[in-house]
Amino acid sequence: MKKVGIINCYDVSTRCSGSGCFKAFNNKTGAFEEYEGEEIELVSFVHCNGCNEASVEEVLSKAKKMKAVGVEYIHLSSCVKAKCPLYDNFMIELSKEHNVVGYTHSKKKGSL
Repeated sequence: MKKVGIINCYDVSTRCSGSGCFKAFNNKTGAFEEYEGEEIELVSFVHCNGCNEASVEEVLSKAKKMKAVGVEYIHLSSCVKAKCPLYDNFMIELSKEHNVVGYTHSKKKGSL
C-alpha cells in the first residue's frame, strides 16, 4: 500500500475545508488517478506555515516528519500550485528527497 501526504496552503486553509483534496483522494481523481488499481492510504494532511522567509525550510521539516511516519508520496495541494509564490521552490527542494506530485485536484469554478 502506498502512503500519501498532502501539504496545503495555510492562507487558503483559513477558508477551505480541504474537501476537494479529500474527494480527489477518495475517488482517485485529479492527481490521484496515477494510483488507479493500487491501494493508497492518506497518512498526513498538513499546511505550510504561511508565506515567510523560512517557508521552504518549514515545509521541508514537515516533509521529513511525514517521511518518518511512512509517507512515500507528497502532494502539494492545488491551492499551493494556484496561489503560492514559493510553489516552484517547494517542488525543487522537496523533489531532492521525496516523491512529489504538484497538485491534488482540478480547480473548480469559483474556488480558490
